Amino acid sequence: MSRGKYSPNLPYGKEFIYNCYGKGPLPWSKLAESYGLVYDEKVHFDNYDDEGFDRYGYSAFDSDGNYVGIGSGVDRKGSTEIENMCMSDDEWEKFF
Repeated sequence: MSRGKYSPNLPYGKEFIYNCYGKGPLPWSKLAESYGLVYDEKVHFDNYDDEGFDRYGYSAFDSDGNYVGIGSGVDRKGSTEIENMCMSDDEWEKFF
C-alpha cells in the first residue's frame, strides 16, 4: 500500500456509490444541463462510501468542514494525504 496516497484508516468492503455527504447522488444528465441546471460535484459525483470517504480513504472536506474537493480532505482520523505521507515507519505500522 502506498503511504499517503491511501489512508491507513481505509476500511474494506465499502460501496462507493454515494456523494461526498454519504447520500445518494442527485441524478444528472445532459437534459438537466439543457434546462440550465449546473453540475455540482458535491451532490452529483458518486464516488464516496456511505460516510463520505473516497476509495483512498479521504473525504472532500478539511478538518474545519470546508469543502476542498475530491480527495483533498482529511481521512477518518483527521489526517491529510500529506500528513500520512510524512508519518514515520513506526506511526504507519501501528495502523496494521
